[in-house]
Amino acid sequence: MDLNERVTSLEVNQKNIYHQIDEIKENVKDIHRLTASVERIALQVDTTAKKVDKIDDRLEAIEAEPGNNYKHYKRLVIGCVITGVVSAILGAVMVLIFK
Repeated sequence: MDLNERVTSLEVNQKNIYHQIDEIKENVKDIHRLTASVERIALQVDTTAKKVDKIDDRLEAIEAEPGNNYKHYKRLVIGCVITGVVSAILGAVMVLIFK
């Protein structure tokens, strides 16, 4: 191999290497953009998770409300029944006393 062929071969290799370096630079830029996108997505997922937690808390409160209402009305009915029974007993006792 003479010197001219060797220089030509090295120049071709050099061009190829520079082309590969340019491709690598583009890949690195793409990786940086992808990293920034992933960070934004992670932030959005975190924000969404917090919102879902708040919605879950509110949903649990809404689901618990009928049970709380049931307990309230149950106490109210029991109180009315007890009041009625006590009133009937007191009424009967008063009738016996005032006869």
